[in-house]
Amino acid sequence: MKIGFSTFVMQGGYSGISTYIRELLRFLQIEDRTNRYEVLMPRQECDLIGLTNPGFSKRLSPPVVNRPLVSLAWHNSVCAKLSRDYDILHIPTARRIPLIKSTRVVATVHDLAAFSIEAKYDRPRMFFNRRMVPAMIRRADHVITVSRFTRDDLIRHAGVPEERISVIYSGIDHDLFQPMPKNTARERLQAAHGLDKPFFVYVSRLEHPGKNHIRLIEAFERFKFENDSAHQLVLAGADWPGADFIRARAAASPVRQDIIFPGFVPQKSLPLLYNACDLMIFPSLFEGFGFPILEAAACGAPVICSDTSSMKEIAGDRIPTFDPNRADAIYRAMECALSAGADEKRMQRGIEYAATFNWHETARRVMEVYESQG
Repeated sequence: MKIGFSTFVMQGGYSGISTYIRELLRFLQIEDRTNRYEVLMPRQECDLIGLTNPGFSKRLSPPVVNRPLVSLAWHNSVCAKLSRDYDILHIPTARRIPLIKSTRVVATVHDLAAFSIEAKYDRPRMFFNRRMVPAMIRRADHVITVSRFTRDDLIRHAGVPEERISVIYSGIDHDLFQPMPKNTARERLQAAHGLDKPFFVYVSRLEHPGKNHIRLIEAFERFKFENDSAHQLVLAGADWPGADFIRARAAASPVRQDIIFPGFVPQKSLPLLYNACDLMIFPSLFEGFGFPILEAAACGAPVICSDTSSMKEIAGDRIPTFDPNRADAIYRAMECALSAGADEKRMQRGIEYAATFNWHETARRVMEVYESQG
């Protein structure tokens, strides 16, 4: 088969979807030595995807095609024509599924957050995500979701029949995310980012209100008030809509000197944060998957996360959860995790659990979907 794979939502490599696209294509190149692939991508993001398999090639488009409205039009015009040469076209996001198509379309839908978070987007994008996206999803011949939670949302909000949905968990890069001596990680972080105190970390883009930084700051303030502690709170991530609100709230905090914004941290540096931290806190209000939860666990870090959407599913019975709508619940989960202290058995359980999320298996299951639709 010849498979087209669109990558026009990588957003410069700063999002979870970009991680999904990059890693899935990397492992499809390892696993698939039979099919041919053409990777469709904007010219300015060409370097985000490396090619290691002669069966894979790239078709580059002008930078303008990466703009949202242009990209929508392109997927329903130019891409529709190009896809006549493909047996399968894989669109790895709900928001680019073409209404006009000329081959079978497999789509990955990561979440339907607009149905759960009222202020997720501005009004025009909320209308688009609630009214148009469900119709676009129904145009796909088969849908891959990254959690059972998203599968259930697809059935409920988009009316997709369950038999047209495959739940395929994402993996994590186990060559990258693995334990290292805490002192080594801290020394390297101090040299790179000046972090020289014990810290908690939240790895997420700075987006308000969906990523819930404000309640985490409130919980951290209470922790500092009630404990004689040198801990800092590291909020690692790129600025997104609402970042100014988060930064302003941190600047007004009585513990503002201990709230650190290192900006976007490249994936290759994330293991330093996870290995050096005393706790990775993930208080997001809504996720389709939640890579940092498993990445941190794979490094042996203590992890706590929200009990909403897919996060409760991904956490399973291995990772403590809390109600992210209440700062006091986040605070209590922090205190509980810290009071448990360093626990070799707990750390090993987290590492073993994270090991079950494997990109090799993800790629093989995606290939099975292609075969079923080819």
